Amino acid sequence: MVWAFEQALNVARIDGDLLRYLLAATASLLARLEGSSPRTVFDDFFRRSVPDDEWHERYARLIA
Repeated sequence: MVWAFEQALNVARIDGDLLRYLLAATASLLARLEGSSPRTVFDDFFRRSVPDDEWHERYARLIA
C-alpha cells in the first residue's frame, strides 16, 4: 500500500490531472484480471470504503 501510494504521489507531482487517468487505468486492469468490469471494481471498493465523515475526521488530514 505504501509503495502504491508513493507511485501515485509521483504521478500527482507530474500533474494532478493524471491521477484520474491512473485510477481509470488501474480499474480497467483489475477488471480484466478479475473478469469483471471497471464499474464492478469501483462498486466493490465503494462498499468497503469508510463513510465520508470518518474519512474527513481521521484520514484526509494525513495527506493534507
